[in-house]
Amino acid sequence: MSLIAEFSLRSSELVLSAALDAAPDVTVELEQQMATEFDAPVVLFWAFGGDFDRLETGLERDASVRESTVIEEFGGRKLFRVRLDTDNLCPIYPLYQRLGASPMAATGTANGWERRVRFPDRDSVVEMRRLCTERDVTFRLRRLYTPGDTELEDEFGLSSEQRDALTTAERVGYFEVPRDVALDELGEELDVSGQSASERLRRGISKLVSNTLLSDF
Repeated sequence: MSLIAEFSLRSSELVLSAALDAAPDVTVELEQQMATEFDAPVVLFWAFGGDFDRLETGLERDASVRESTVIEEFGGRKLFRVRLDTDNLCPIYPLYQRLGASPMAATGTANGWERRVRFPDRDSVVEMRRLCTERDVTFRLRRLYTPGDTELEDEFGLSSEQRDALTTAERVGYFEVPRDVALDELGEELDVSGQSASERLRRGISKLVSNTLLSDF
C-alpha cells in the first residue's frame, strides 16, 4: 500500500532558495511543474504574504532561474512562471521519478520547502532520505501515513496522542527521580485515565526506541 509523506527539505542549492532568501516574508505554493524539450523545467507557483518587489529582484539574481514572468495577479497573490536552470540547482524532482513517487504539494519559504508526496512504500521513503543526504539536502520527515488514515505519525513514528503524552510527562516532571507527579496526575493533565496515560507513554517510548536506536530510518 502506498504511503503519503510530509517532510521538509533544507539546502541553499534547492530551487528558488536565493530568491526566497531575498524576500523572507514571502511564501510560494507550487502550482505545476513540467519538462520541456530544451531540458529546462518550467514551474508555476503562487506567491503571497510579502514584498513582491524583493521576490522579483531575487528571481533575477537567483542562479537556479533562467527567466521568470508574472502571468496572473489575484487577491494579493501573484502567479509566476519560471524557467529553471538545471546546471545551478540540486534537482529533487528526478528523485521522485526514480522512486516511483508522486508529488502532491509543495510550499517554499526562506526556511526551505515543505513537501507532501505519495510514495509506493516505506522503503522508498527511506531511500529518498538517503539520496537527499548524499546531496547535502536536509530531509526531515514530519508525517507518514496511509491514504485515509486518521492517525498520523511524526518523524519518530509517534501519533499525536503519544507525542503529547511524552512531552507533557517531561514538562510536568513525570520522568524526574523522584517523580514530581503521579501517573493519575499525568492522566489529569492529558484529560485521560492514569491507565490510558501509561499506555500512551509505553507505546510512545517503544516507537521512539524502535525508530531511532533500533532503526536506520
